[in-house]
Amino acid sequence: MMPLNFSQDQLALINLLLRIAVMAGIISLLLGFRSVGEYLARLKVSKGVKVKLFIFFAVIFSLGIVVRKMSNQAAMDLALEGALIAGFLGGAWVGSGTGFVIGLTCYSFGETVALPLYTFAGFLSGILYSKLGERGEIWNYSLNPFFIIYNFIEKLFKGRLDRNFLPFILVIALALLRYRLLDSYYRRGMLYGYPTRDWFFVTIDIIVLVYTLGIALKMANNARLEVIVREEENQLVHAKLTTLKSQINPHFLFNTLNSISALIRTDAEKAREMTRKLSSIFRKSLEDTSDTHSLSEEMEFIDDYLSIEKIRFGDKKLKIVKELEPATMSFHLPSMLLQPVVENAIKHGISCVTCGGRVRISSKKDKNGILVEIENNGPVVDSFDMPSLLTGGVGMKNVVERLKIYSRGEGKISIEPAAGGGAVVRLFIPGVVERRQDR
Repeated sequence: MMPLNFSQDQLALINLLLRIAVMAGIISLLLGFRSVGEYLARLKVSKGVKVKLFIFFAVIFSLGIVVRKMSNQAAMDLALEGALIAGFLGGAWVGSGTGFVIGLTCYSFGETVALPLYTFAGFLSGILYSKLGERGEIWNYSLNPFFIIYNFIEKLFKGRLDRNFLPFILVIALALLRYRLLDSYYRRGMLYGYPTRDWFFVTIDIIVLVYTLGIALKMANNARLEVIVREEENQLVHAKLTTLKSQINPHFLFNTLNSISALIRTDAEKAREMTRKLSSIFRKSLEDTSDTHSLSEEMEFIDDYLSIEKIRFGDKKLKIVKELEPATMSFHLPSMLLQPVVENAIKHGISCVTCGGRVRISSKKDKNGILVEIENNGPVVDSFDMPSLLTGGVGMKNVVERLKIYSRGEGKISIEPAAGGGAVVRLFIPGVVERRQDR
């Protein structure tokens, strides 16, 4: 095959176009860290994330200069683009700091004019971000320079200034400034770039610069919007879980007060003891305002509830067996998810037998979640109408709904007859919280 021979201008154009792909790869790598997306969405504004942004941009774009110098790969040198995108995403000090490190790297190779130029570029883009970023206008930067110009002219005729035009103007102004400096300093090796040949080349270079930064900002904005949407979904889930939890408390209170009312005439001391236990439970419930907690905390609440039921039935009639794997105790689940199931096990099992009754509560790891079983030894039943059992009462219907919302439909619940009488309820609770951990 004949070797491909490109002119200097053709090689320059190829390198210009390759810059878009290089910048896209760099931004993809950056957005792989969830903390960056949350920072861009302003869910977590911390100096730590800004420091990470600065270090990432400074190292990556400085390495590009080193690669360009050592291997003559011009597409890896995104000095101006790096200073600008650092400012657009991180603000004034991240932009100017990144520009300074980029310029310092160039300075070490004798390109002395690069130091003030890129520091200035990063500072200006950071200042612009501070002015436009708070209102979200920086994210409306268009990929299409012709569309940007059209919008500017259209709004200008209507007597309004298109603020989204400002980043576009800044990019062009800095590109032209670099060309002006290249005319004076390129031959002396004090600044790297493509010296001005003709206006066609300059136009192509500026368009590529606009697209390179536009793609980077669009990718960052997409990551930002994904975080915002995910956070809105989490808030909706939280609101639904809180609403359903608020239905459980009155239901639990109503049932317990009925038990206290029944005991007042026959055993006033037991009624007083149940009232004290109920007061303790609701005090803890008021202190715990979260919609999720660990299985260990859930079992503490169930223990308080069972202490009330033991007063009602007595220790001899109500036996509790726990078979809980220690590895499952830190697992998170919706607050008061299991209490209605335990309550039903007592109501439809223990209260229906004359001799001693037993409730078994077990948990174990299962795939990416845990499997919880709650079993009683009530009357013998051949089969269950599971849909009616899961939707007939407030408590169980609430459990089904909260498990579905919390697990995004991945949780499962079933009721089956137990061997020897009674029933066993099985709940599979997936590791929703574990899947949401940051990288």
